[in-house]
Amino acid sequence: MLEDRADAIAEQVYREISASIPTYERVRRADVEASVREIVADVGVLLRTGVVPPPADITQAEESSRARAKQGVPIHDIMHAFRFTMGAVRDAVLEAGAGVDALTLLWSYSDAYTANVVEIYRQSDIEGALEQARRAQSFLLGLLDGTLEGTELVTAASTLLLDPAAQYRALRALPAEAAHLRELQRQAARHSGVLTVIGAQCVGVVSFVPETVGDDLLIALGPAVPPAELPRSFRTARTVLTAATALGLTGVRTLPGLSWRAAAAGAVEVNRIFHERYLAPLAGQGPFGELILEAVAAYLAEDRNVPRAARAIPVHVNTLRYRLRRFEELTGCSLDSTETIVEVSFALENRPLSGRGAAPFR
Repeated sequence: MLEDRADAIAEQVYREISASIPTYERVRRADVEASVREIVADVGVLLRTGVVPPPADITQAEESSRARAKQGVPIHDIMHAFRFTMGAVRDAVLEAGAGVDALTLLWSYSDAYTANVVEIYRQSDIEGALEQARRAQSFLLGLLDGTLEGTELVTAASTLLLDPAAQYRALRALPAEAAHLRELQRQAARHSGVLTVIGAQCVGVVSFVPETVGDDLLIALGPAVPPAELPRSFRTARTVLTAATALGLTGVRTLPGLSWRAAAAGAVEVNRIFHERYLAPLAGQGPFGELILEAVAAYLAEDRNVPRAARAIPVHVNTLRYRLRRFEELTGCSLDSTETIVEVSFALENRPLSGRGAAPFR
């Protein structure tokens, strides 16, 4: 009987697999040989009954395929190993004097076995992807909430294949539209990290600085740190997100890039004082008040160089000087004063706040 040769066939197949399929180094010899013996037993029943079981009834294919998928063996290697097994079984059947009918049964069994393996591996792929997505979301939620740290953080990072010696940045982006996430994932494909959508935000841990995505997406980044220090990067990214949102900014933003503007966005009472001191007096001027503010903003942006500021708007230099003078008259301040320059810069940067405070994100 074929079953009498099961141990010899199992040993032969194990040697062939070990010599030809490197990914099977992850699989114990006992498990490989047990799978081969089960296939030999199935074929023995097949030859005696002449009945090919439907793919779903070949339980050995399902059990071994799930096990190999969890061990990281790709499907083409699983099928390669199966071909070694069926080759050895076919040789044993031919040596026993079997005819064409037996070979036809073997081919039919191989087809059914293969169909089962493909379906189980497809399911395992989906289940694995869903489990990885669940882990990523749990990991990122823990970082957002500040509840993931220490050993638990390091362990969770390793399950997501984050290199403990590499540097990663917290990423928080608004609004979290599907197209934005796809583009960020496309950029991230060449790098290590995780990205997902949580609520209204794209949230992630990335090893690169993203390129700007669209005209309306704000991407707030924390500093690059090892995985163990990611909570600090997330705290910084939250500060950047809150400040940049309050200031009406989009694009890729970092704390060094925002500089003092990040603090300005959260200074509620100071914002109100400067609004009343430098912006409210111009409200009664109607559209001309906006032209005055435009002139002051250009003047400060061009390091108080009148010709450059006039070209930036553009207006004649005398027109610019007149508007600057009117600003000083209406506010009672001097643009030659360093303190005034700092305060006016503060007020202009925070105009989107309109005297409100910046609502913090979690």
